[in-house]
Amino acid sequence: MHTKQFVAYIMGGPEFIAQLKVLDDIGTDYVEIGIPFSDPVADGPIIMEAGQAAIRAGMTAQKIFDQLKTVNGQLNTRYLLMTYYHTIETYGEAAFMAEAEAAGVEGLIIPDMPFEYIEQLKARYPERQLKFISLIAMTAEHERRQRIAQSAEGFIYTITMNQITGQNGNFHPELKQNISDIKQHSDVPVMAGFGIRTPEHVKDIIEVADGVIIGSEIVRRFNEEGIEATKAYLTTIREALDKDSTTAQ
Repeated sequence: MHTKQFVAYIMGGPEFIAQLKVLDDIGTDYVEIGIPFSDPVADGPIIMEAGQAAIRAGMTAQKIFDQLKTVNGQLNTRYLLMTYYHTIETYGEAAFMAEAEAAGVEGLIIPDMPFEYIEQLKARYPERQLKFISLIAMTAEHERRQRIAQSAEGFIYTITMNQITGQNGNFHPELKQNISDIKQHSDVPVMAGFGIRTPEHVKDIIEVADGVIIGSEIVRRFNEEGIEATKAYLTTIREALDKDSTTAQ
């Protein structure tokens, strides 16, 4: 595990296993694999289009599980599933979690499920191995951020801007202070996501965050530039994180 962590997002399309292996090669700590969904309310246009393309190609939760089983135990990177609750409900909660665990999935991110419902879901499955990753919006009240942080598992996904994913713009003005505050109330790493694309973004936010989450930019590059060019880009992100870790020590 690296001092500063790299969390990458990819869509669960036909090429996702090849992309997962590239991310493993460059030293990504976690990979979030999106299960395509017809009405992805939290996704920006790049991820939304990738999801629609995956659906057109016939990708389903079951196909993603089956393909993950072929690499289970072979990768250093840990992988998670990002899915809307409707997909879990349709599959069947208990069956979905059992299948995810059988496929080597580390945890779940459910962006349309509020904290209170996530807590109920945790309570229904006390024997589970899966971790439920908490999202904390910078616009949330201080007490709510603290409550979510205290019950977090795996890592915390802080939403750095009050916007959908991948949009341009500066980080939230109070972002660094809020991340520092969240870290005081949690025992798990605090990652910054939404809108991070460049090594410069990484160097800026990593002053306080334990790692970064990059989604739309990775999806776009895999789609437009292919495996090798995207691997070169991913390496610059990994190097920015490692350089900062070395400097900070």
